[in-house]
Amino acid sequence: MPYNRLHPVFYSKPAAGLSFLLSFLFVSLCCSPLRAQVRVGGSDHNIDYLTPKSYEIGDIVLEGADRLDKRMVILVSGLQVGETVRVPGDRIATAIDNLWKQGLFEDIQIRIMRIQDGKIYLKIFLKERPKLARFKFNGVKKSDADKLRTEIKLVAGDVVTENLLTTSRNKILSYYKEKGYGNVSVQADAVPDTAGGKADRVDVIFNVKVGKKVKIDTLVIEGNSVVSTNKLLRKMKNTHDVRYGRKLYFWTPGFWKKSRYDESKLQEDLDGLVAYYNSMGYRDARVVSDTVYDSPANGASRKQDRLIVRVKLHEGNKYTFRNITFTGNTIYSSETLSRHLRIKKGDPYNEEQLMTNISYNPSGTDITALYMDNGYLFFNATPVEVAVDNDSIDIEIRIVEGKQARIRNVTVEGNTITNDKIIMRELHTRPGDLFSRDAVLRSRRELATLGYFKEESIIPEPRPNREDGTVDIVYKVEEGSTSQINLQGGYGSGMVIGQLGLQLNNFSARNIFNKNAWAPLPAGDGQKLGLNLVTNGTYYYAISGSFTEPWLGGRRPQSLTVSLYHNLYSNGYYYSSSDERYYSLRITGGGVSFSRRLKWPDDYFIFSQGLSYKRYTLNNYTNLSSLFTDGASNDLSYSVTVSRNSLDSPIFPRSGSEVSVSGFVTPPYSLFRHKGYYSSLAAAGNYAEMYKWIEYFKVNVRGSWMLNLVGDVVLNARFRFGWMSYYNSEIGLSPFGRYYLGGDGLSTWMLDGREVIPLRGYQNNSLTPSGGASVFDRYTFELRQPVIESNSATIYVLGFLEGGNSWASTKQFQPFKMYNSAGLGVRVFMPMFGMIGIDWGYGFDGLYGGSQFHFSIGQSLD
Repeated sequence: MPYNRLHPVFYSKPAAGLSFLLSFLFVSLCCSPLRAQVRVGGSDHNIDYLTPKSYEIGDIVLEGADRLDKRMVILVSGLQVGETVRVPGDRIATAIDNLWKQGLFEDIQIRIMRIQDGKIYLKIFLKERPKLARFKFNGVKKSDADKLRTEIKLVAGDVVTENLLTTSRNKILSYYKEKGYGNVSVQADAVPDTAGGKADRVDVIFNVKVGKKVKIDTLVIEGNSVVSTNKLLRKMKNTHDVRYGRKLYFWTPGFWKKSRYDESKLQEDLDGLVAYYNSMGYRDARVVSDTVYDSPANGASRKQDRLIVRVKLHEGNKYTFRNITFTGNTIYSSETLSRHLRIKKGDPYNEEQLMTNISYNPSGTDITALYMDNGYLFFNATPVEVAVDNDSIDIEIRIVEGKQARIRNVTVEGNTITNDKIIMRELHTRPGDLFSRDAVLRSRRELATLGYFKEESIIPEPRPNREDGTVDIVYKVEEGSTSQINLQGGYGSGMVIGQLGLQLNNFSARNIFNKNAWAPLPAGDGQKLGLNLVTNGTYYYAISGSFTEPWLGGRRPQSLTVSLYHNLYSNGYYYSSSDERYYSLRITGGGVSFSRRLKWPDDYFIFSQGLSYKRYTLNNYTNLSSLFTDGASNDLSYSVTVSRNSLDSPIFPRSGSEVSVSGFVTPPYSLFRHKGYYSSLAAAGNYAEMYKWIEYFKVNVRGSWMLNLVGDVVLNARFRFGWMSYYNSEIGLSPFGRYYLGGDGLSTWMLDGREVIPLRGYQNNSLTPSGGASVFDRYTFELRQPVIESNSATIYVLGFLEGGNSWASTKQFQPFKMYNSAGLGVRVFMPMFGMIGIDWGYGFDGLYGGSQFHFSIGQSLD
């Protein structure tokens, strides 16, 4: 809106018409003395533009903006009573700019009221911008109007500016463009608020004309001879005509793509075509033209407008790399650099691959990694084409090695809950060390693995200091939800099982008695506290608790875990404990384990060992064995595990692996008994004495490997194996702790210490010999594709092939005789609830296969 410039000595915010006014003033000044007059109260005050004078501000009066605090407005302007200003001068113009930046006013003027005794008296005139009373849409459906309100995010009281109206119009246009409407017009009108009766309020009316949807009737590609048209169409991920999806299967991504016309998406796809040609050596490939025009099939009867898109390509000649040389390198030989570049003479010329292998390759084998992992933070490599001979190109890579940089300071920003020392102890970058890019990336991985921070927000920021050859590293983080409520459900043996658990992954035990630290729970020291309840509400429950100190002693990565639990399974819902038909099984136990991170073979390895005790109390319980139904059994075992975890992300890993080998042993009590002792107990039917102290040994192996195939598609190959055996043939295999295969892995209600192994496409525990298995194997292949990856949620879909089997004894073991299945699934990760999933699987073999749905929480299906 234009601003009044009523007199040359008035100061106001420049606006439209400024060029004309400046021209007018210039002509006036050239044709008359450089002097202007202000008539105030019948007296003249001359302002000499060639000779500015200094005045003390005698007073400042505010006119307009009655709803604002006048003292605050004057404070924002920067002017103060008693301050000396030069007139004319920049000080008053700056005051206008300060007020204008607030975005509250549409007209600002500063006038001279009078000049008296070396003092100048000023008046600030303000006209406020109107505020929003309400807004509405004309010409749109109610459902669209509801969504548009969410999109434009206007609220009553917003200051109505031209920028606000323009931004809202653009959001409405973008909304309909995403839905495939091409000819959309939006007009925004601000009208006085007559209903509210407030002069400073306006209603905003958005008049929308939508028109028809626009789809691509025909997509034509011309000029291609090296690559087939069908292949190029497949490369265009976002742009297809109405016929394209009919040629595909439903599981291919293009089948689900709509044929709507989107100019920005078309340009993105055309850039992708050029990049595809460049990757094959056609560096001169380009899009000659892309023409869009109406289809002759358009008519009033059509629900959509149809377009024809015609793309003309120039492929050009295919180029290859010839000679690649290095200059400026003194630390590493040219042969070493060539091995890291991994481009050979005769390879298709690919500039993107060249830059990737110089600057950053996810595998860490690029030339920059070679230097930066040795402290050369200021390293730089520039490839230059030095010769083009027919279809061959010579490249010279000019290297500036710079000096090695040492780390000066390492700090963390954004950790509002987690204590600094908890973060710093996980970092692989230490003050005084040589800078290493690999150490920075590894540190980021360790912070992500903690689970305390939103993974996407973890940003390491090196800040080089070239003057002294040092670098400061700042790790920027954003606290996430470290507490999880686990909800789990399953169905088995005619009952519905529910689980409620609370997992605190960043607990602070030392602050339990500090009431100021309860917000809502004491947190920040990285300890883990887990509480869990599983029940069917009638005759089964399991209560457990655990506590983990991840850095015992605070100096080394060695953890201590303590756990306790008590379980009951009975038919007490139907019979009282005094009834002869009543039966029950109780387990009470606990364990202590100690883990530490190893440095050899590398620091991804962890060594763990633990001691656990379980006491089984049977009362008329026949589900284990018809021979052993009453009495108590004790299970004291020692475990040892060696594991290696190099997954790059705890939620949706794209690379790395996780492998573990575990062994469990009990003391060989039978060695202290004479031969035939246990046979005599069996002959006498004294199985309670035979199983008073359980003995066995067990080996479990599992592995998981991630491979990023293309884009975000990840192949996950998994393997599990377990073997359980005994010391004394007179006792045989322990009735407790056996393997049960099949289903969703959620049969936690089973209290006999069994290990439940999921196999989708089959009923729970259905692939298990009677009484449990002593050996099993399982193989899984999954293709994963992320749908959403954000700080608030991660969602991915998967398809799987799976196979496995279990056997009563090792003599029957046939590793490749498997029950097979295939299916689809989806996983949803939310910080508060962890990983939730549902899978559909189809079992191809046996009586218990067919179509099966499986629900999972956490990693129960792994």
